[in-house]
Amino acid sequence: MVRPSTSSPASTVTPVCVIRRPFATKVEALSAAIEFRNGESGQHVRRIHDITHYLLTHTELGQGLSQTDVDNIALAAIMHDVGKIAIPDATLGKPGRLTPEEFEVMKTHTVQGERMLSRIPQLRATGVYEYACDIARHHHERWDGGGYPDGLKGDEISIWAQIVSLADVYDALTNKRVYKAAFSREESLRMIKDGECGVFNPLVLECFLRIEPDVNDLYEAMQAEGIEA
Repeated sequence: MVRPSTSSPASTVTPVCVIRRPFATKVEALSAAIEFRNGESGQHVRRIHDITHYLLTHTELGQGLSQTDVDNIALAAIMHDVGKIAIPDATLGKPGRLTPEEFEVMKTHTVQGERMLSRIPQLRATGVYEYACDIARHHHERWDGGGYPDGLKGDEISIWAQIVSLADVYDALTNKRVYKAAFSREESLRMIKDGECGVFNPLVLECFLRIEPDVNDLYEAMQAEGIEA
């Protein structure tokens, strides 16, 4: 796995709301707007940011990454589904299983996302750019090569794309979506461990399961505050 820095890993979680960059606010607003179009609350991208940041700062997955690297990766994670803006409403908001033809259209949000991000001059000038394009294109790849769009396998998939992939699956399972009800925490973890959502890197899965109680605490705290999924 290629990593851009050899400095020591970061040690604290940085919630989206305290990232001190005007550009980050624009990124979050765009990503949340896409979620609203998908019938969601906008909190999904915040949680993906926080899970990504937490995994990189509290497990060995962040080894060799600087604080700046970690912050850039977590910000890039917010943009993982930006390509969904190019998906027709009838497919994106369909309250049920997609047909094979519709699923092929949905899968294009990965390459569409990378293409869109590559055309934003402000983004290209930041350290977030390469992470964002990589994550947008590859967050549906799987460890065994069974993902899309490129069928990457094993360490061909960057560690940050692997982390966002697992975080995205966990969040989608444990929260209500337009096409399904929320699964329980226990059922969600079982489905992930049993490979029902694709095969994940054993190390990434092990690290995630280790910190998952902390992630669950975050979710419960958000629910207690009345924050919608």
